[in-house]
Amino acid sequence: MFSKVLVAVAFVLGLTVQANAHAVIIPVLGVAGTAVRADVQRPTTAAPCGTTNIAANLNNSTSVAVGASGVFSVTVQNFNGGQDGSRQVTANVDTTAVGKTFVAATVTQNGDLAPTNVGTQVVTVQLPSGIKCTGGTSKNLCLMSFKTAGNFGNCVVVKQTAATKRDVGAVGSRAARALKDADESM
Repeated sequence: MFSKVLVAVAFVLGLTVQANAHAVIIPVLGVAGTAVRADVQRPTTAAPCGTTNIAANLNNSTSVAVGASGVFSVTVQNFNGGQDGSRQVTANVDTTAVGKTFVAATVTQNGDLAPTNVGTQVVTVQLPSGIKCTGGTSKNLCLMSFKTAGNFGNCVVVKQTAATKRDVGAVGSRAARALKDADESM
């Protein structure tokens, strides 16, 4: 009898820990307004946005503009201190924005691994070279999956503008011309 009670208590405590989520990356896919503790997800390989329905939320979620160099910033909000409330993230991008095919993006400015307080921190990400976002009804959205060192996180929508695409293409064209010129001079 005692072991059954102990198992039940452990189960309830496990659910409580799950409900007390620890960090979100803002703007959160599918969340209008200010993100709260209940908006935190646990992204996995099979569910990179946690339980959020990507298709239902992609086109009406707040997006982050990607700069001409492929760089953008998001804000990490933690609800606990320590590594459990880590503001240090990894980032992956799906250029089709459907949540199936992700590749690693580079976090160029990361958050604290184990902050001693709750709060926010800006994180900066560099998309891989030559990325073209093709998702959403506008055909210029990418889906970013973020995961903290504490294994919490969520997805964020990023939006390329015509200038971003043109500048990325121009960089690629200049690089191709430089390679061609180098080959011709040999």
